[in-house]
Amino acid sequence: MTQHVNSRRGSSRRAVLKGMAAAGVATIASPFVVRKLAAADPIRIGVLSPVTGAWTVYGAAHSRGFELAVEEINAAGGVLGRPIEMVLADYQTDQRLVVEHANRLIRQEKVDLLAGTFSSADRNAAGPVVKAADKLLLYPTWYEGQIKDYYPGVCNKNIFMFGPEPTQQVWPFMEYMVKNHGNKFYMIGSDYAWPKVTNLFTKEKLAELGGETVAEVYIPFNTPQYESVLRDIREKKPDIIFHSLTGSDTVNFAQQFHAAGMNKDFTYWTVDDEEVVTSGLGPEVSAGHFVSFDYFMTISHPNNKAFLQRYQAKYGADALMNTVGVGMYNAAHMGALAIAKAGKVETAAIREALKELEFADAPQGPVKMRGLDNQIVVPSYLMKVRAGWTSVNDMFEEVMTVPSVEPKDARCDLPL
Repeated sequence: MTQHVNSRRGSSRRAVLKGMAAAGVATIASPFVVRKLAAADPIRIGVLSPVTGAWTVYGAAHSRGFELAVEEINAAGGVLGRPIEMVLADYQTDQRLVVEHANRLIRQEKVDLLAGTFSSADRNAAGPVVKAADKLLLYPTWYEGQIKDYYPGVCNKNIFMFGPEPTQQVWPFMEYMVKNHGNKFYMIGSDYAWPKVTNLFTKEKLAELGGETVAEVYIPFNTPQYESVLRDIREKKPDIIFHSLTGSDTVNFAQQFHAAGMNKDFTYWTVDDEEVVTSGLGPEVSAGHFVSFDYFMTISHPNNKAFLQRYQAKYGADALMNTVGVGMYNAAHMGALAIAKAGKVETAAIREALKELEFADAPQGPVKMRGLDNQIVVPSYLMKVRAGWTSVNDMFEEVMTVPSVEPKDARCDLPL
């Protein structure tokens, strides 16, 4: 069951993904009809999702992943004899609306816990709200890792991380990339926390391997031209372009990099361009790029095949899924398992039950929530974009797989 909570404000003025809007990625359909319950009172979970605004192309998989899991949970009888009700709030990729909706969901909608937000900035905006209200937030997105300087957006006992951090997304493949493609890295990213902290941890591992960072460049959002950066790359002669740009900047840079013929001279490794972004780049521009994540639609794990069959049966054969949608799917199922384990719907009990909880049916392969720092333990995959791909079904070639990656401890006062 899904209830939608709409904002009173207009759509966000930000257009971070305007360069990807023409990619043909499906968006959320019109709101679902609210159905009255005929059974026991539901367990209400508030979902903060960017259904509209700059991150709309992620919002589809983000909210649908959670909704599919809720449908599966309720079909199996719910939790503690009660159905799950998903109360969906579109925060329009606007951090101000994250705070407004989080407060509304907790105080007016009386939800029992929260799931969602997309970016680290969105999560950080919700952090003080869940801390003050003593409610849990299940966060689905790959991110920069927890450092106590960013508390209460991280290092917060009420926030559980269902997406990978750099020592899971990057570190497992550093030795392979250095050995096979060289140890001189040129780092280019968007000018905010996630790329900067991701690069901080990447440089740490690169130094261990005897590598060198020849440049570290951060680009303002919506930068149209990269001539000076491309010239700098030519001059510094790196082996690997380590890319953490986001949104339209990913498209602009990759297109200009390809147009300059530089894809033939340098290895391109990104920690951002999963199915949605790569679809926006197209086969010619994206061919040969390395991408690392905990989930891809093309991974061969049997859990994934069954998951995609259910997902596309519900949302259509062309519906895209990605790491964030899978994070939301896992969060819903593990939240339900924790409530069942706790035997009651109460924050402290659910929080304790989530720690060390395992979920064998996760689409990317079995996962576990680490109790020490509320960080998910996930598989990790290094993929290479195939030349001439025609769809997500033949987009990626699996280069290297690590079935379970235990992350480095969060840089927090532990245990949380």
